[in-house]
Amino acid sequence: MDWLEGVQIAQAASRQVPEVALRAIDLAGQMARQLGADVFVDAHFSKASTFRSRGKLRLQTPVADWLNADAARLAVIATVDEKELIESSADQSQVVLHVDASASEATLFAESGLADLLGDPARAALIPRGDYAAGTVALAVLAAITSLVALRRRGGRADIAHIHARSVLSWVNWKAAVAGDLGRDLRREGARAEWPIIPCKDGHAALIYQERDWRNIVAMVGDARLAETRFGSFRGRAAHREEYMAIIRDWTAARTKSALMQAFFEHDIPAAPVLDAQDLLADPLLRHREAFESVTRESGKAARSPRLAHRVAALGEAQEAKNPRGGPLPLSGLRVLDLGIITAGAGVSALLADLGAEVLKIESHTYPDPFRAWAGEAVSPFFKSNNRNKYGLALDLKTERDRARFLALVETADVVVENFRRGVLERLGIGYETLKSVNPSIMLASISGQGLDGPGAEASSFGSTLEASSGFSARVCYDDGAPYTTGRNVNYPDQTVVLYAAAVIAAAVSGGTRGMHLDVSQRDVTVYLLGEEIERVSAGERATDVAVTQSASVNKGSEMYALETAACTDAFATDPDGNLVKGFPFQFQQEPMRVRMNSPRVGEHTDQFCA
Repeated sequence: MDWLEGVQIAQAASRQVPEVALRAIDLAGQMARQLGADVFVDAHFSKASTFRSRGKLRLQTPVADWLNADAARLAVIATVDEKELIESSADQSQVVLHVDASASEATLFAESGLADLLGDPARAALIPRGDYAAGTVALAVLAAITSLVALRRRGGRADIAHIHARSVLSWVNWKAAVAGDLGRDLRREGARAEWPIIPCKDGHAALIYQERDWRNIVAMVGDARLAETRFGSFRGRAAHREEYMAIIRDWTAARTKSALMQAFFEHDIPAAPVLDAQDLLADPLLRHREAFESVTRESGKAARSPRLAHRVAALGEAQEAKNPRGGPLPLSGLRVLDLGIITAGAGVSALLADLGAEVLKIESHTYPDPFRAWAGEAVSPFFKSNNRNKYGLALDLKTERDRARFLALVETADVVVENFRRGVLERLGIGYETLKSVNPSIMLASISGQGLDGPGAEASSFGSTLEASSGFSARVCYDDGAPYTTGRNVNYPDQTVVLYAAAVIAAAVSGGTRGMHLDVSQRDVTVYLLGEEIERVSAGERATDVAVTQSASVNKGSEMYALETAACTDAFATDPDGNLVKGFPFQFQQEPMRVRMNSPRVGEHTDQFCA
């Protein structure tokens, strides 16, 4: 849907802006164009018809003159000068991307500490080949654009959003900052990673699983030795790692990526083969989702290009808004019911809360957010980052009484965010059709690993599963070709979907009050960032070279946090209790976002909202 229809955006840059910043703004502009905006570019951007630049218009006047000609216009500028802004009146919106003149894909990954989590600890850190740093920054720029559009449409105000390129990647790497602040830096683990990548007959596969999945792995491999008591616990497997991994490696080595994908799905294991661009073009689920569209390259060759990562699965009715519009922040007055867990869902609603929405986190005492106790820790220090600025409600949605209380809240809400496994909402009796019957203008935003439907869409997955299946891991490797994932330390698609989903939700709610079921796929977000490579491969052109190893200084999590603190950026913040938490991927100049509330206890505010 063209939620940005009528919006005019200009892309501009000052002198000496590095290529990575131009690519970031170009990609953000392309996403905005695909959301319905008219996008204009200045002379810093290529005239060629490429994945990032296709369909844009040329500025015919200086960007300052263009911006000031219409109060509703918005400018996006990249600059190496901290003080540089376009001269404009107070009612003009701008997104300003600040970047060092020496910035590149390599330096952004190195300084943010992300490189420190990729590769083997005995070898140099790895930098993904492609546009992943630029792409991550682009997602933050898109979120800033749609937030400013929402502020204009809902509040009648303008503001300036400031983004620091390095700080966006540091924000993505927030777990490393929290761990570093506690005195335990996260580091890359290579072949001894909890979730290793192992060879198969025609490539590699990422062996990703939880403790509860071990029995399914034993059944899948079908080797009686794996059922021995010494392998039956996490601690036992750690003590005998080489023995059990040798059995699994022998099994995967005899099977193709396609066969492994089917086996993982049949045994409900969140593992995945490592796919490259060619694999993605033939992938049955991506074909079902019509993830690629036909385009013509500058060379005249026909190619395939990724579509945006969301779909509108169903529409409700246009209704009068439930909550008052206007306020100091773009989403002030919006009520969000948060069924999200861990990062992909809870992180989206956290950013919506930062942008001004009133977010009610729905858990139960019998099923709290698993992130409260994560990776064997009774009280996870990571939970606070995805749940500050929220109210906490305890509702057991399996009971008729609390389901009725939840639906009463739906009547007053604008958005419901969820990232459960497919089918869970329907089994609880709160699927979209039920929500729509209570509130026709409600938006149900489903943040899923691979989308709502299609072959294999219901397969369980984690962020690193999606790194393997989206093409990301295939582009993180040494010369020997062995790929890597970020593992629990980052789970890269979990972080980037937060930016994308918050961006499209802001665009949709500001574009009208028509209800809908919004389907956002984490995998599709990551596939989209591979757009240039997918176009080249689909056109039969030469693929890009192998990944880059980083030999310059690579920051640890604590060093990255110290760098952001010294630079006074907003990538990290403290909650009212003084705990270090994830901050903001961008910041507004006139009305800054703030961490106003601690993360709630389960049910801390139930009586306040369900009296």
